Amino acid sequence: EEDILALAGVSNADRNANVLDMVKARLPWLLLNTLTAAIAASVIRAFEGEILKLVTLAMLMPIVASLGGNAGTQTLAVAVRGLASKELSAVNSAQTVFREMAVGLANGLALAAVTGLVVFLLFHDPRLSLAFGLALIVNLFVASLAGALVPLALERMGRDPAVSSSVFVTFATDFTGFFAFLGIAALILL
Repeated sequence: EEDILALAGVSNADRNANVLDMVKARLPWLLLNTLTAAIAASVIRAFEGEILKLVTLAMLMPIVASLGGNAGTQTLAVAVRGLASKELSAVNSAQTVFREMAVGLANGLALAAVTGLVVFLLFHDPRLSLAFGLALIVNLFVASLAGALVPLALERMGRDPAVSSSVFVTFATDFTGFFAFLGIAALILL
């Protein structure tokens, strides 16, 4: 329970803390998240011309980022729980990372097939469907990789992975999702 609360940047102590103490504990991570979100959004600006040519990209882009974020959070929860319970260690971390990468790739392929079909049915553009599906595969793979590696790296640096991992995993999935979708779309569609 403590690790899940810390994953969200809160703790059991928050129940009894005053508002100012809670703000002091949470605000630094939200500020860091604001910075990482701005960096991820800069990818969108780099593809502004492509978005103007095909507004549909702006509609679909958040879906790619969101699915990646959720996949990253799933992997992150597994990794943090494994670290907290001492089931995940330096000895088995490589195996765990590779297993999570395989899960991310499999989920990416499955979601790409399903959502790619939906995108095709909605927009009648096989190239758009392909770009969307490929971006999902890339983003879910990266999400799983980041969700496994970030907590391990933070623990190795002596930081509590439950407290700050989500900021870095969210950055990785937003940045990758935007870049992969807009980059692939620019290559395939425009």
